[in-house]
Amino acid sequence: LLDRLKWCNLRGTLVFAHGSGGCSWDNMRICRMIARLGCLVVAPDGFAYPKNTAMGELRHKDTQPLHKEGDNIDYWVGDLIYCSDATGSSNYSTKAESVLDSPTKYCDLYERCYQLRRNELHFTIRNLPQFIKTRGFFLGGVSEGGMSIARFDDQRYGQQVCGRFIISFSCEYNYFCPTPQAGELGGQTDVPTLNIIGTKDQYFGPEDSVAKIVALDKKSGYGNRNMVGHGYNTFVKQGVESGLVLLLEDGVHSPCNTHDNFLRRLFDFFFARPGSIWKLDAIWGLDPSMKDRLQVQQSYVAKAVQANVVQCFVPLSKVPNSWSLRQVDATSNLSKAKAEKLIAEQMGKEAKELAVEYKKAATMLDGIRKQSAAEGGIKVERKATSIY
Repeated sequence: LLDRLKWCNLRGTLVFAHGSGGCSWDNMRICRMIARLGCLVVAPDGFAYPKNTAMGELRHKDTQPLHKEGDNIDYWVGDLIYCSDATGSSNYSTKAESVLDSPTKYCDLYERCYQLRRNELHFTIRNLPQFIKTRGFFLGGVSEGGMSIARFDDQRYGQQVCGRFIISFSCEYNYFCPTPQAGELGGQTDVPTLNIIGTKDQYFGPEDSVAKIVALDKKSGYGNRNMVGHGYNTFVKQGVESGLVLLLEDGVHSPCNTHDNFLRRLFDFFFARPGSIWKLDAIWGLDPSMKDRLQVQQSYVAKAVQANVVQCFVPLSKVPNSWSLRQVDATSNLSKAKAEKLIAEQMGKEAKELAVEYKKAATMLDGIRKQSAAEGGIKVERKATSIY
Protein backbone atom coordinates (compact mmCIF):
# COMPACT_ATOMS: atom_id res chain seq x y z
CA LEU A 1 0.00 0.00 0.00
CA LEU A 2 2.72 2.50 0.98
CA ASP A 3 4.54 1.88 -2.31
CA ARG A 4 1.63 3.59 -4.07
CA LEU A 5 2.62 6.87 -2.36
CA LYS A 6 6.03 6.98 -4.04
CA TRP A 7 5.03 9.63 -6.58
CA CYS A 8 2.70 11.64 -4.34
CA ASN A 9 5.32 14.29 -3.52
CA LEU A 10 5.30 13.51 0.18
CA ARG A 11 6.94 16.19 2.28
CA GLY A 12 8.35 13.55 4.59
CA THR A 13 7.56 10.45 6.63
CA LEU A 14 7.06 10.23 10.38
CA VAL A 15 7.22 7.00 12.38
CA PHE A 16 5.19 7.88 15.47
CA ALA A 17 5.14 6.20 18.90
CA HIS A 18 1.95 6.76 20.91
CA GLY A 19 1.71 7.16 24.67
CA SER A 20 0.68 4.54 27.22
CA GLY A 21 -3.02 5.02 26.41
CA GLY A 22 -2.63 4.29 22.70
CA CYS A 23 -3.70 6.23 19.62
CA SER A 24 -6.04 8.75 21.24
CA TRP A 25 -6.20 12.32 22.54
CA ASP A 26 -3.07 14.38 21.74
CA ASN A 27 -1.42 11.43 20.03
CA MET A 28 -3.87 11.54 17.14
CA ARG A 29 -4.07 15.34 17.14
CA ILE A 30 -0.33 15.56 16.60
CA CYS A 31 -0.48 12.88 13.90
CA ARG A 32 -3.30 14.74 12.17
CA MET A 33 -1.56 18.11 12.23
CA ILE A 34 1.63 16.58 10.78
CA ALA A 35 -0.28 14.64 8.13
CA ARG A 36 -1.91 17.90 7.09
CA LEU A 37 1.56 19.30 6.39
CA GLY A 38 1.80 16.76 3.57
CA CYS A 39 3.70 14.10 5.51
CA LEU A 40 3.02 10.39 5.70
CA VAL A 41 2.45 9.38 9.33
CA VAL A 42 3.00 5.73 10.26
CA ALA A 43 1.65 5.13 13.77
CA PRO A 44 1.80 1.48 14.87
CA ASP A 45 -0.91 0.76 17.44
CA GLY A 46 0.39 -1.29 20.35
CA PHE A 47 -3.16 -1.98 21.55
CA ALA A 48 -4.54 -3.36 18.29
CA TYR A 49 -3.15 -6.89 18.53
CA PRO A 50 -5.95 -9.51 18.78
CA LYS A 51 -6.74 -10.25 22.41
CA ASN A 52 -6.03 -13.99 22.10
CA THR A 53 -2.48 -13.48 20.78
CA ALA A 54 0.74 -13.24 22.80
CA MET A 55 1.01 -9.51 22.04
CA GLY A 56 -2.67 -8.95 22.79
CA GLU A 57 -2.18 -10.47 26.22
CA LEU A 58 0.37 -7.75 26.92
CA ARG A 59 -1.84 -4.87 25.76
CA HIS A 60 -5.23 -4.69 24.12
CA LYS A 61 -8.15 -2.35 23.46
CA ASP A 62 -11.18 -3.09 21.33
CA THR A 63 -11.33 -0.76 18.32
CA GLN A 64 -14.24 1.12 16.84
CA PRO A 65 -15.49 0.35 13.32
CA LEU A 66 -14.00 2.48 10.56
CA HIS A 67 -15.62 5.89 10.64
CA LYS A 68 -17.92 6.89 7.82
CA GLU A 69 -18.87 10.17 6.22
CA GLY A 70 -21.11 12.00 8.64
CA ASP A 71 -19.49 10.59 11.79
CA ASN A 72 -18.17 13.07 14.31
CA ILE A 73 -14.42 13.03 13.74
CA ASP A 74 -13.77 16.53 15.07
CA TYR A 75 -10.13 17.29 15.88
CA TRP A 76 -10.93 17.83 19.56
CA VAL A 77 -12.80 14.54 20.10
CA GLY A 78 -10.73 12.65 22.66
CA ASP A 79 -10.84 9.10 21.34
CA LEU A 80 -11.77 8.14 17.79
CA ILE A 81 -10.07 4.73 17.81
CA TYR A 82 -11.10 2.60 20.80
CA CYS A 83 -14.33 1.37 22.37
CA SER A 84 -13.06 -0.38 25.51
CA ASP A 85 -10.71 0.07 28.43
CA ALA A 86 -7.22 -1.36 28.22
CA THR A 87 -6.36 -4.88 29.38
CA GLY A 88 -3.11 -6.83 29.56
CA SER A 89 -0.09 -7.41 31.74
CA SER A 90 1.81 -4.43 30.29
CA ASN A 91 -1.06 -1.98 30.68
CA TYR A 92 -0.79 0.64 33.43
CA SER A 93 -1.98 4.01 34.66
CA THR A 94 0.91 5.63 36.51
CA LYS A 95 0.25 6.56 40.12
CA ALA A 96 3.24 7.61 42.19
CA GLU A 97 1.99 5.84 45.31
CA SER A 98 1.97 2.57 43.37
CA VAL A 99 5.49 3.19 42.06
CA LEU A 100 6.72 3.93 45.58
CA ASP A 101 5.02 0.86 47.04
CA SER A 102 6.62 -1.44 44.47
CA PRO A 103 9.57 0.33 42.81
CA THR A 104 11.19 -2.87 41.51
CA LYS A 105 7.91 -4.06 40.00
CA TYR A 106 7.34 -0.77 38.21
CA CYS A 107 10.94 -0.49 37.04
CA ASP A 108 10.52 -3.90 35.44
CA LEU A 109 7.13 -2.96 33.98
CA TYR A 110 8.38 0.25 32.36
CA GLU A 111 11.45 -1.51 31.01
CA ARG A 112 9.29 -4.29 29.56
CA CYS A 113 7.11 -1.63 27.91
CA TYR A 114 10.17 0.07 26.44
CA GLN A 115 11.50 -3.17 24.98
CA LEU A 116 8.08 -3.83 23.47
CA ARG A 117 8.01 -0.35 21.91
CA ARG A 118 11.62 -0.62 20.75
CA ASN A 119 10.85 -3.85 18.91
CA GLU A 120 7.76 -2.27 17.34
CA LEU A 121 9.86 0.62 16.05
CA HIS A 122 12.53 -1.64 14.56
CA PHE A 123 9.85 -3.83 12.94
CA THR A 124 8.07 -0.80 11.48
CA ILE A 125 11.24 0.76 10.09
CA ARG A 126 12.47 -2.53 8.70
CA ASN A 127 9.23 -2.88 6.71
CA LEU A 128 9.09 0.66 5.30
CA PRO A 129 9.23 0.84 1.49
CA GLN A 130 12.68 1.38 0.05
CA PHE A 131 11.77 4.81 -1.33
CA ILE A 132 11.03 6.04 2.22
CA LYS A 133 14.29 4.64 3.56
CA THR A 134 16.13 6.36 0.70
CA ARG A 135 14.47 9.72 1.29
CA GLY A 136 14.72 9.40 5.05
CA PHE A 137 12.17 9.54 7.86
CA PHE A 138 11.49 11.29 11.16
CA LEU A 139 10.86 9.69 14.55
CA GLY A 140 8.49 11.14 17.14
CA GLY A 141 6.56 10.18 20.22
CA VAL A 142 4.48 11.38 23.18
CA SER A 143 4.87 10.40 26.87
CA GLU A 144 5.73 6.67 26.91
CA GLY A 145 6.23 7.00 23.16
CA GLY A 146 8.50 9.99 23.77
CA MET A 147 10.55 7.91 26.21
CA SER A 148 10.76 5.17 23.58
CA ILE A 149 12.03 7.60 20.93
CA ALA A 150 14.51 9.14 23.39
CA ARG A 151 16.03 5.76 24.29
CA PHE A 152 15.72 4.21 20.82
CA ASP A 153 18.96 2.81 19.40
CA ASP A 154 18.66 4.25 15.89
CA GLN A 155 22.37 4.08 15.01
CA ARG A 156 21.84 1.24 12.53
CA TYR A 157 19.73 3.56 10.34
CA GLY A 158 22.41 6.23 9.99
CA GLN A 159 21.41 9.15 7.79
CA GLN A 160 17.99 7.68 7.12
CA VAL A 161 16.86 9.40 10.36
CA CYS A 162 16.15 13.03 9.46
CA GLY A 163 15.11 14.19 12.92
CA ARG A 164 13.29 13.21 16.11
CA PHE A 165 10.86 14.87 18.50
CA ILE A 166 10.13 13.88 22.10
CA ILE A 167 6.96 15.29 23.65
CA SER A 168 5.80 15.15 27.29
CA PHE A 169 8.89 13.31 28.48
CA SER A 170 11.83 15.01 30.17
CA CYS A 171 14.79 13.06 28.72
CA GLU A 172 16.45 12.50 32.10
CA TYR A 173 16.70 9.79 34.74
CA ASN A 174 13.22 9.40 36.24
CA TYR A 175 10.78 6.65 37.24
CA PHE A 176 10.33 5.63 33.58
CA CYS A 177 14.02 4.67 33.40
CA PRO A 178 15.65 1.73 35.23
CA THR A 179 19.13 3.32 35.23
CA PRO A 180 20.68 6.80 34.82
CA GLN A 181 22.03 5.72 31.42
CA ALA A 182 18.49 4.88 30.29
CA GLY A 183 17.62 8.54 30.91
CA GLU A 184 19.94 9.63 28.09
CA LEU A 185 19.44 9.61 24.33
CA GLY A 186 20.02 6.11 23.06
CA GLY A 187 20.45 7.06 19.42
CA GLN A 188 22.65 9.23 17.23
CA THR A 189 23.51 12.64 18.68
CA ASP A 190 23.87 14.21 15.23
CA VAL A 191 20.13 13.71 14.57
CA PRO A 192 18.25 17.04 15.00
CA THR A 193 16.24 16.64 18.20
CA LEU A 194 13.24 18.48 19.66
CA ASN A 195 12.14 18.09 23.28
CA ILE A 196 8.74 19.64 24.06
CA ILE A 197 7.24 19.64 27.55
CA GLY A 198 4.78 21.75 29.53
CA THR A 199 5.91 23.61 32.64
CA LYS A 200 2.98 22.00 34.46
CA ASP A 201 3.32 18.53 32.99
CA GLN A 202 2.04 16.53 35.96
CA TYR A 203 4.15 13.47 35.18
CA PHE A 204 7.56 14.75 34.08
CA GLY A 205 7.47 18.58 34.09
CA PRO A 206 9.85 21.10 35.69
CA GLU A 207 7.53 22.55 38.35
CA ASP A 208 5.68 19.73 40.10
CA SER A 209 5.38 16.16 38.89
CA VAL A 210 5.08 12.47 39.70
CA ALA A 211 8.72 12.10 38.63
CA LYS A 212 9.89 14.61 41.25
CA ILE A 213 7.79 13.08 44.01
CA VAL A 214 9.16 9.61 43.25
CA ALA A 215 12.76 10.85 43.05
CA LEU A 216 12.53 12.79 46.33
CA ASP A 217 11.06 9.96 48.36
CA LYS A 218 13.85 8.84 50.70
CA LYS A 219 12.50 5.36 51.37
CA SER A 220 11.81 3.81 47.96
CA GLY A 221 12.08 6.58 45.39
CA TYR A 222 14.44 6.59 42.41
CA GLY A 223 15.48 8.98 39.69
CA ASN A 224 17.66 12.08 39.62
CA ARG A 225 16.92 14.05 42.79
CA ASN A 226 18.07 17.19 40.97
CA MET A 227 15.94 16.63 37.87
CA VAL A 228 14.99 19.75 35.90
CA GLY A 229 11.95 18.43 34.05
CA HIS A 230 13.33 18.76 30.52
CA GLY A 231 16.17 17.51 28.33
CA TYR A 232 18.53 20.49 28.16
CA ASN A 233 21.17 19.12 30.53
CA THR A 234 21.05 15.71 28.86
CA PHE A 235 21.44 17.21 25.39
CA VAL A 236 24.41 19.34 26.51
CA LYS A 237 26.08 16.40 28.28
CA GLN A 238 25.76 14.22 25.18
CA GLY A 239 26.75 16.98 22.76
CA VAL A 240 23.63 16.98 20.58
CA GLU A 241 24.52 18.59 17.27
CA SER A 242 21.19 20.38 16.78
CA GLY A 243 18.90 20.36 19.81
CA LEU A 244 16.00 22.53 20.89
CA VAL A 245 14.20 22.21 24.23
CA LEU A 246 10.87 24.01 24.52
CA LEU A 247 9.08 24.69 27.82
CA LEU A 248 5.40 25.44 27.18
CA GLU A 249 4.01 27.97 29.64
CA ASP A 250 1.36 26.31 31.86
CA GLY A 251 1.32 23.32 29.51
CA VAL A 252 0.18 20.02 30.98
CA HIS A 253 0.83 16.44 29.87
CA SER A 254 -1.43 17.12 26.87
CA PRO A 255 0.36 20.04 25.14
CA CYS A 256 -2.35 20.58 22.52
CA ASN A 257 -4.59 21.91 25.32
CA THR A 258 -2.47 25.07 25.56
CA HIS A 259 -0.16 25.27 22.53
CA ASP A 260 -1.88 23.55 19.61
CA ASN A 261 -1.37 26.32 17.07
CA PHE A 262 2.20 26.86 18.19
CA LEU A 263 2.94 23.18 17.53
CA ARG A 264 1.55 23.51 13.99
CA ARG A 265 3.99 26.30 13.19
CA LEU A 266 6.82 24.48 14.93
CA PHE A 267 6.36 21.24 12.99
CA ASP A 268 5.99 23.14 9.74
CA PHE A 269 9.52 24.47 10.31
CA PHE A 270 10.99 21.26 11.75
CA PHE A 271 9.93 19.06 8.84
CA ALA A 272 11.38 21.60 6.41
CA ARG A 273 14.66 22.53 8.13
CA PRO A 274 15.40 20.05 10.96
CA GLY A 275 19.12 20.81 11.07
CA SER A 276 18.39 24.48 11.82
CA ILE A 277 15.97 23.81 14.68
CA TRP A 278 18.43 25.08 17.29
CA LYS A 279 18.41 28.47 15.49
CA LEU A 280 14.62 28.75 15.48
CA ASP A 281 14.54 31.84 17.70
CA ALA A 282 16.84 33.78 15.35
CA ILE A 283 14.97 32.62 12.24
CA TRP A 284 11.52 33.40 13.62
CA GLY A 285 12.91 36.73 14.80
CA LEU A 286 12.77 37.89 11.18
CA ASP A 287 8.98 37.36 11.12
CA PRO A 288 7.00 40.05 12.99
CA SER A 289 4.18 37.58 13.66
CA MET A 290 6.52 35.02 15.27
CA LYS A 291 9.37 36.96 16.85
CA ASP A 292 7.76 36.99 20.31
CA ARG A 293 6.81 33.30 20.36
CA LEU A 294 10.12 32.14 21.88
CA GLN A 295 12.20 33.42 24.78
CA VAL A 296 15.70 31.96 24.96
CA GLN A 297 16.56 30.84 28.51
CA GLN A 298 19.95 29.19 28.01
CA SER A 299 22.12 27.92 25.21
CA TYR A 300 25.22 25.83 24.60
CA VAL A 301 27.21 26.26 21.41
CA ALA A 302 30.51 24.37 21.16
CA LYS A 303 32.01 24.61 17.69
CA ALA A 304 34.87 22.27 18.54
CA VAL A 305 32.48 19.35 19.02
CA GLN A 306 29.67 20.67 16.79
CA ALA A 307 27.17 20.80 19.65
CA ASN A 308 24.31 23.30 19.50
CA VAL A 309 21.60 23.15 22.16
CA VAL A 310 19.09 25.89 23.00
CA GLN A 311 16.35 26.02 25.62
CA CYS A 312 13.38 28.36 25.07
CA PHE A 313 10.26 29.34 26.98
CA VAL A 314 7.04 29.43 24.95
CA PRO A 315 4.44 31.86 26.35
CA LEU A 316 0.75 31.16 26.17
CA SER A 317 -0.88 32.43 23.00
CA LYS A 318 -2.80 35.71 23.00
CA VAL A 319 -5.44 34.18 20.74
CA PRO A 320 -7.67 31.11 21.31
CA ASN A 321 -5.73 27.86 21.26
CA SER A 322 -8.65 25.86 19.87
CA TRP A 323 -9.09 28.10 16.82
CA SER A 324 -7.52 27.05 13.56
CA LEU A 325 -4.85 29.33 12.12
CA ARG A 326 -7.36 30.25 9.43
CA GLN A 327 -9.84 31.38 12.09
CA VAL A 328 -7.17 33.41 13.84
CA ASP A 329 -6.19 35.09 10.56
CA ALA A 330 -9.84 35.83 9.76
CA THR A 331 -10.15 38.10 12.81
CA SER A 332 -7.98 40.65 10.98
CA ASN A 333 -10.96 41.31 8.71
CA LEU A 334 -13.18 42.25 11.66
CA SER A 335 -13.37 45.51 13.54
CA LYS A 336 -10.96 45.70 16.46
CA ALA A 337 -13.79 45.72 18.99
CA LYS A 338 -15.55 42.70 17.51
CA ALA A 339 -12.32 40.74 17.17
CA GLU A 340 -11.33 41.43 20.76
CA LYS A 341 -14.78 40.39 21.99
CA LEU A 342 -14.71 37.07 20.12
CA ILE A 343 -11.18 36.33 21.30
CA ALA A 344 -11.99 37.19 24.93
CA GLU A 345 -15.10 34.99 24.94
CA GLN A 346 -13.31 31.96 23.53
CA MET A 347 -10.24 32.36 25.71
CA GLY A 348 -12.49 32.62 28.75
CA LYS A 349 -14.03 29.24 27.88
CA GLU A 350 -10.60 27.70 27.39
CA ALA A 351 -9.36 29.12 30.70
CA LYS A 352 -12.24 27.46 32.56
CA GLU A 353 -11.50 24.11 30.93
CA LEU A 354 -7.82 24.40 31.83
CA ALA A 355 -8.64 25.38 35.40
CA VAL A 356 -10.47 22.07 35.83
CA GLU A 357 -7.48 20.17 34.50
CA TYR A 358 -5.02 22.07 36.70
CA LYS A 359 -7.14 21.39 39.78
CA LYS A 360 -7.39 17.69 38.97
CA ALA A 361 -3.62 17.41 38.53
CA ALA A 362 -2.90 19.39 41.69
CA THR A 363 -5.24 17.23 43.75
CA MET A 364 -3.55 14.08 42.50
CA LEU A 365 -0.05 15.38 43.20
CA ASP A 366 -0.92 16.78 46.63
CA GLY A 367 -2.41 13.47 47.70
CA ILE A 368 0.67 11.59 46.58
CA ARG A 369 2.99 14.13 48.18
CA LYS A 370 1.17 13.81 51.51
CA GLN A 371 1.74 10.07 51.49
CA SER A 372 5.35 10.49 50.40
CA ALA A 373 6.05 13.08 53.12
CA ALA A 374 5.24 10.48 55.74
CA GLU A 375 8.22 8.54 54.42
CA GLY A 376 10.56 11.52 54.32
CA GLY A 377 9.55 12.98 50.98
CA ILE A 378 10.33 16.61 50.20
CA LYS A 379 7.71 19.21 49.35
CA VAL A 380 7.78 20.61 45.81
CA GLU A 381 6.68 24.23 45.52
CA ARG A 382 4.07 24.86 42.83
CA LYS A 383 3.95 28.08 40.83
CA ALA A 384 0.68 29.84 40.06
CA THR A 385 -0.78 29.46 36.58
CA SER A 386 -0.92 32.39 34.17
CA ILE A 387 -4.55 31.96 33.11
CA TYR A 388 -6.12 33.63 36.16
